[in-house]
Parts: sequence; structure tokens; C-alpha cells
Amino acid sequence: MSIKDSLGKRILFIDGAMGTFLQQRGLKPGELPECVNMTNPALVSEIHRAYIDVGCDVITANTFGANRIKLENTGYSVDDVVRSAVTNAKTIAREASTAEKRYAALDVGPTGKLLEPFGELSFNEAYEVFAEQIAAGERYGADLVIIETMTDTYEMKAAVLAAKEASNLPVFATFSFDEKGKLLTGGDIACAVALLEGLGVEALGINCSLGPEKLKQFLPAFTELSSLPIIVTPNAGMPVLRDGETVFDVDPEQFAAEMLTISKAGAHILGGCCGTTPAHLKRTVELCSEVPPCPVTNKPITVVSSYSKTCVIGDKPVIIGERINPTGKKRFRPA
Repeated sequence: MSIKDSLGKRILFIDGAMGTFLQQRGLKPGELPECVNMTNPALVSEIHRAYIDVGCDVITANTFGANRIKLENTGYSVDDVVRSAVTNAKTIAREASTAEKRYAALDVGPTGKLLEPFGELSFNEAYEVFAEQIAAGERYGADLVIIETMTDTYEMKAAVLAAKEASNLPVFATFSFDEKGKLLTGGDIACAVALLEGLGVEALGINCSLGPEKLKQFLPAFTELSSLPIIVTPNAGMPVLRDGETVFDVDPEQFAAEMLTISKAGAHILGGCCGTTPAHLKRTVELCSEVPPCPVTNKPITVVSSYSKTCVIGDKPVIIGERINPTGKKRFRPA
């Protein structure tokens, strides 16, 4: 059964952090978490199993940065890392002796480079990087693709197109917004929803950047605009330095209480990002698993969106000015 069959019928739970968990177990500064798939796969299995044991429906393979750009100087290929990570996650997911099926997701994060015109990476190059990673994920048995922590609509577009064209897997996609609801390159929630719905993802939402208390302020905008199931995967608060150690300031009880509010307000898929642990997810599952999901309803909204602005069509006449006519404008015509 595909995960698409469960969407909107019950609250689904994605696992919590991988990187911060690995740091607690000895991952050194500057060391890529994805390399642990090759050097200590048993540790990755242990983390996956901990999340399965507390009731998570989806475990994300340790592939957030498993792309050719980030792996360039590690000695490992994308194919090798993705094979190890996805096979590991799939094995643990299949071991779960539960009534509901558990799923292994290919986790896809940003390339780590800015796309043109803000940076030097071209759209086509980004597309190829994502397509290589995602094709490998499908080849080794991933059940879905989760594209997360994106802060640029242009890079998200490259990743989703790659997922749709290089695989047949369901696609979940989440952006990371700042406290004002803006992306790094200027987009807002309306732009994000328009882009992702237009590209045909199966679920969309928000992750990382903030804790659940601050992240929930953006949920009404998603529920108002989105015709798809909504994902919310916050951090365990904000990182703080205590006794020389970086810790996150929201404990499992506080986290789960906020997630209960979020689930009742319209989120359909819950999970955790930086700083969250199996304890955070265990308490979240306990509090939220019986919450009936809000209906996923079609929003009859027509919009035209750029990377940073969205224009709603239908509320009032939209005037398209003569000055966008390229006739006789040599500089505008090639643009």
C-alpha cells in the first residue's frame, strides 16, 4: 500500500532528528552525517529503530546531504551512500510488527550552494544533482521522497521536478521560513503553496528553523491556501549554549503539547527536526494519534506566482501594464 492511500485519513508521523542524534554519539564538527551510513551503519539502524519503536510511520533515510556536491571529497559515491542508507531504513521499516505499514523515505536537502542569480549553481546543474540522488533512492527501494529545509523556491522547483521526472515516488516537500514567514530568497507561504501544488506534490508544509510554538503561527496561512495535506516538523525549540554544549530548549512534553494544538488546527503529518529525539516523537504520537485529521479540501484559488510574489486572480481585475510588452524593447526581449 502506498503512503498516498493513508493521506488525510489519519494523522501520520515522520521521525525526528538524525544529525543531532549522531552528534551526541560522536559525530565530529565538519563530518558529514551521511558518511556514517558507510562507517557505522549499525548506529544508523539503531536510530531508525528507536523512532519505529515509538510509533513513527515514516523513517527518513540518512540521505539529507547525499548529493554529489556534498560528497565530492569524501571518497564515497552518491550511489553507494544512498544504497546503504535506503537499504538500512527499508530493512528497519519492514521489521516493524505493527498493524500499520511503516515507510522508508529518501530524505533530500538543499545542495548547499545558492542557485543563480544569487550564486553560481545553475538550475540545470541543481536538477541533475537532485535527479541522480532521487533515481538512486527509487532504485534501492525508497517508498517516497521527502524534500525538506528548502529556503529558495527556485531550488525547490529543481528538486521537485527531478523527483517527478526521475522517479515514480510520492513527493512530500517542506520549506524553512524565518520568523516573519519569509524564505531566504524572499518568497512567502503563498508562493510556496502555489509552486508545490502546481508541481504536483502529494503533501506540503514547513520544517526546521523554529520550534513548534513559533512555527504554528504559519499554519493558518497553509490551511487557507493549500488543497493538499499539510506537514509540520519543527525543531525542539532554538539551540542554546549551556555549559559549553549546544542543546535545544523544548522538552518532549512541551513539544507534544504544541503538536497537539497543531494537529487540531489542520496539520495532517507531524514530525520533528533539529534537536528532536525518540522521546519527543513518542509523546507526540501518544497525544496526537487519535486526533481526527481535518478534511483536505480543495481551495478554489487561482494565482500567478513568481519566486517571491503571488498575485490572486479573481478577487478584482488584474491590470497587466503595457510596459511588459517586449515589442521595441531590445533589453526586455531576451529577458
